[in-house]
Amino acid sequence: MILDKDQIKKYIPHREPFLFVDEVVELIPEESITANVTFHEASFFFEGHFPDNPVVPGVIIVEAMAQAGGVLIYKSFESKLLGLTPALVGINNVKFKAPTFPGDKLRIETILVKSKLNIFKLSAKAFNNDKLVVQADITATIMSN
Repeated sequence: MILDKDQIKKYIPHREPFLFVDEVVELIPEESITANVTFHEASFFFEGHFPDNPVVPGVIIVEAMAQAGGVLIYKSFESKLLGLTPALVGINNVKFKAPTFPGDKLRIETILVKSKLNIFKLSAKAFNNDKLVVQADITATIMSN
């Protein structure tokens, strides 16, 4: 493990119950990150999504992918970005391939495709074991406080 949950909190402002990156297992600055998230049965969203057939909402998985991308961005450009606020600018080409259920552990693989000024384009995929469950292109920026 490269970063645990407490270390991840140094790089992104998200906190429980809305912090969805449990650990970073691989990180190549300015290139890519691999992170894990486990969706525990007690997660707040299962109560209403759906009471008799709990499924992780797709937007939560996309958020986890964006958070992993945020860690990649901050770790890559730490000296100039740390302490500034991230903002999601766009999500494109999202494809949901399979549902994710309580107890599932996803591996998120995110690649930094392009960075220009403070705009970052990412390509992210989430896998349950080796099965692709979600993919998306994510655009993020960093704002001054």
